[in-house]
Amino acid sequence: MSEQLSLEYLFKDRPPAATPADYDMLCVKVGGAELYGELMWPDGNYKKDRPCVILCHGYPGVARNDDLAFALRRIGCVVLTPHHRGAWGSQGTYLISNCVEDAVYLYNYVQSSSFREKYHIDPCAVFLIGHSMGGNSVLQAARKVKGLRGLVLLAPYDPTRFLRDRNEAPLRTLLETGFILHSDGIGAILEDIKRHLEDYAFEDAYPDIKDLNICCFTATLDTIAPPRMVKPLWSRLTAHKTETVQRLVELPSAHGFCNSRITLIRETALFLDAVLSRPMPTADGASL
Repeated sequence: MSEQLSLEYLFKDRPPAATPADYDMLCVKVGGAELYGELMWPDGNYKKDRPCVILCHGYPGVARNDDLAFALRRIGCVVLTPHHRGAWGSQGTYLISNCVEDAVYLYNYVQSSSFREKYHIDPCAVFLIGHSMGGNSVLQAARKVKGLRGLVLLAPYDPTRFLRDRNEAPLRTLLETGFILHSDGIGAILEDIKRHLEDYAFEDAYPDIKDLNICCFTATLDTIAPPRMVKPLWSRLTAHKTETVQRLVELPSAHGFCNSRITLIRETALFLDAVLSRPMPTADGASL
């Protein structure tokens, strides 16, 4: 087991500490706009440098994963839950590409010396987690950053899939639920996706993430991001030999995993623990 996580508190309250666990507002400026959210950290009894999780929401942002965030904080993680530009009070315009840029920015933000020192972050233990369209956000971000320790995809939604199948209707139906977002309309979001039709295709991410620690959750009753959406990518990962931790977890749920939350939280924590229990690989493939 990892020395950085206390799995015994995954579903149990921790005893009082002199410095209690707490939370604060997340406020950073990305692309000239203020992005808001929540930042939470564990109590002072966690003496070692802490893993950090950036947890990205999907489209349009009404589905949250607060139960997962609180559980990961209890076992020792610092957790950021941002609201992407144009969503839930954050400034700026909502675009799928902006969500990717937000995730990249936040990864670099938590790697800054000031943030690491303030929240006692282990810079070699930063994870990206994303649900639905947030799965696309963190997957694409993982292709752009260096030193990411692991990636968790929760029913990831490939925004290019239906367009590449010449079937725009399901994507447009999803985008119509974004009336609560600050955007330039469905047309603008569609055009943004079309500009990234090739580089956002899930299976094309393979060369960049084939040796990354990855846990992917799919829901067998999911009609929004059905398991087949990630199958081409996962088939390539399965065929590739790697020393990293790569797990596919299939749950008998719909898109929000509403009847499988305990299993989802447990498996996510076990994945983080398995990754952190292994030596950190170096650029040449060796271990530290």
